[in-house]
Amino acid sequence: MAEGGRHVFVYGTLLKRAPNHARFCGDALTVEPARTAGRLYHLPAGFPIMIEAADGTVCGEAMTFPDLGSTMARLDVLEGYRPEDPERSLYIRRVQPVTLLCTGERVPAYGYVWQRPLPRGAVFISSGRWTPGEAR
Repeated sequence: MAEGGRHVFVYGTLLKRAPNHARFCGDALTVEPARTAGRLYHLPAGFPIMIEAADGTVCGEAMTFPDLGSTMARLDVLEGYRPEDPERSLYIRRVQPVTLLCTGERVPAYGYVWQRPLPRGAVFISSGRWTPGEAR
């Protein structure tokens, strides 16, 4: 796990005020506003996906955890990521540079990026910021 540093970047249902935070990230030691390169889309199923894009910005949170390995195992299940077969996963887990907004520091962070074709009905979120429960 060392190659990703100690941060995990989240942008959707794992955000502090979002529905999956308590269950999957409730043991976070720190939660800081952050941003990274990418594009964000809202899906009809009610959650966002991030795709790779150098010309966009995705806003979210960078978190640290007491046991990063255990946290990543939980998140892999939620995100449909199979470390043993990444090409067949819904998302790819990768290390990406993230800017912590409070300090301006750039840190490496683990994050999940959608790796399949853009689903039908996906709506581009031009602000780069997803809000739980917000109508799209």
